[in-house]
Amino acid sequence: MAPLLDAACGSVIETALGRLLGNYMIALESRLPDLAEADFPGITKALGAMVAAAVAPSAERTAVAKPQIDFGRKERVRQAVRKHLRTSTLKPKTLSPLVGMSRSNLYRLFEDMGGVARYIHRERLLEAHAIITSPATIQSISAIAEDLCFADASSFSRAFKREFGHTPGEVRSAALAGLAPPTSLRSPVPSAGADFGEPLRGL
Repeated sequence: MAPLLDAACGSVIETALGRLLGNYMIALESRLPDLAEADFPGITKALGAMVAAAVAPSAERTAVAKPQIDFGRKERVRQAVRKHLRTSTLKPKTLSPLVGMSRSNLYRLFEDMGGVARYIHRERLLEAHAIITSPATIQSISAIAEDLCFADASSFSRAFKREFGHTPGEVRSAALAGLAPPTSLRSPVPSAGADFGEPLRGL
């Protein structure tokens, strides 16, 4: 790889893998404070695999860097979902062009997380939970449900209870009383960024 890296020095890698490498580096930087020294050898290996795949793509190098590439793609999807969380038309078919990924690749990428629609739904519920438990929140529960594109307050309440084991009203009452929010995830699904640790460490 040394001659290839020397030849690429100072160049801009304007490819899909180059952009994923950039996203990976930014995500790595943001998580450095949470890493232990024991993680560094794995990180070096994982980062090397990403650089090799971006600078000199081949089927073999891409296969070696697949966990890191998949993470980069999930991170891109996570950012797009966060940006459009309050857009009622946000669905798998509208998300696909936003992230520059075919619907089949998008579905495959989120298969282990219950699917793309499930991921969007859960991110909306997590955002609702964060708003409801904030002491600064003055919005009604029905307004929060509408803002986050749920059909109505009752369907939102049912979905919220299925996810967290408590109704939005119970969680808000606990927050207003200064108590820790009663939360017990009944169907835990990792967020797109939650599985960063293993791809980051090269596992």
